[in-house]
Amino acid sequence: MKANDPDFRNKHKSNKDSNTEHERFQALVLDCDGVMVDSEPLSCGAWNVVFYKEFKIDIGTDYSGILGKNSADAAIYYLEKHGIPITEDLVETLIRLKEKTYFELARGKLRPINGIKQLISQAREKKWPVGVASSGTIKKITFNLKEAGLYDLVDVIVGAEGENRGKPFPDVFLEVAKKMQVKPSRCIAIEDTPAGIKSAKKAGMFVIALAKTFPPGKLLSADKIVKDLMEIDLGNVWSSR
Repeated sequence: MKANDPDFRNKHKSNKDSNTEHERFQALVLDCDGVMVDSEPLSCGAWNVVFYKEFKIDIGTDYSGILGKNSADAAIYYLEKHGIPITEDLVETLIRLKEKTYFELARGKLRPINGIKQLISQAREKKWPVGVASSGTIKKITFNLKEAGLYDLVDVIVGAEGENRGKPFPDVFLEVAKKMQVKPSRCIAIEDTPAGIKSAKKAGMFVIALAKTFPPGKLLSADKIVKDLMEIDLGNVWSSR
């Protein structure tokens, strides 16, 4: 999205020109909810409001079945779980209601995840582009980033819309790499859910898992696991600070 800026290529040209063969990574790719913005409790909670209002159903607070997935998959998950007949119109209606409810709940309440600004600063020092790959819509991602004061810190935003399937499919990660003009194997992706890790790994990226939404034991398919973004050193991803 933001890579359409005509200055994007020149802004990061020095990075490509200066990289040597031994310098493996060239870009940083971030999930939004739970990695950049502390939005997951409110995003998931919006489904509670919608399902109670529409069906008088309490879906509970175990969101492990939907974390990392797009809104369509989340709606279908709950419809199937509660035996409600699924139609395309119903799913679309629930998606719209959920997004509207989420914006109402989250406005003025979103904060950046600890360490995210410092991590982006590391990427900037290395002249890496910074992309966002999320299962959310562009509208939601943009809202989240602006509310948390992070929108101007990223170059590319890709959501699960149009032909881009949501996680665990690799579409959003492949698309963000394409827009950043960097090979997926040259990207470090930061994720916090099993679905997100699977998505980034399928795209061919090096994945660091943030054990905040899920415990480390659920994130073992990642290349590295950290409990705080401040532990990450982009110059040596195997080290801890």
